[in-house]
Amino acid sequence: MEEQKGGLLVVMAHPDDESMGSGGLILRHTRAGIATHLICATYGEAGWTGKPPGAKKEDLAEIRAKELEEAAAALALSGVELWDYPDGGVTRSDQQEITQRVWDEISKLRPRVVVGWGPDGAYGHPDHIAMGACTDAAVAAMTEGERPALYHLAVDQPLAEFYREAMHLGGGDRALPLQPQEKVDVVIELDADEVMMKVRAIDCHRSQLEDWRIAIRDHPHLLQNGYGHEPYIAISSRAAGLTEKGLLGEFA
Repeated sequence: MEEQKGGLLVVMAHPDDESMGSGGLILRHTRAGIATHLICATYGEAGWTGKPPGAKKEDLAEIRAKELEEAAAALALSGVELWDYPDGGVTRSDQQEITQRVWDEISKLRPRVVVGWGPDGAYGHPDHIAMGACTDAAVAAMTEGERPALYHLAVDQPLAEFYREAMHLGGGDRALPLQPQEKVDVVIELDADEVMMKVRAIDCHRSQLEDWRIAIRDHPHLLQNGYGHEPYIAISSRAAGLTEKGLLGEFA
């Protein structure tokens, strides 16, 4: 299928954010032939978990870059910009430079829609919050006629409940400090096939697969309720809601 111009740009902080956070939204649009690009701010080199077996901590940046490449193929992304800001140190980096680089990508790609992190970072992650703020600033700096619609990833109450339940599957009680939103504007509800495609993309990030993400595969109902439910907040939208095909309204 021929890709449309003026597609979707997703701006994330770490390899795996794109799959775990917005894999369904990306798949829904790439499968409809909409060119979808990703900016990832860091190599995620601070996310050492001892995986995959035989890996070395000092090789994690290279491992995660390769995982992102595999996930991008699984999601059918048109292009990936992998930047090398320090994992866990985006807030200490030059915010004006990051904003300018995001602005440059928007100017080059001319997407209809940009999707990024909100000021809560979903669970307060400083890298998420910083990249979200820079993305918002870059979009706001565009001239009105060139400015894309802007959406933030969000956590609503059903998704927060999913994470609480799912994370117990790994045998631990460590819970993310999620910040559920009372109101979201758009919810992408995936069908069973789309959920499995999203799982395949998530599974590319082998170094980051917590025990619960492996255990959840034996709980299809929970998998559907959680991975199949992606809420977003419309910060500036030209066509709120979803089309008949379940795409963001800007692609009607």
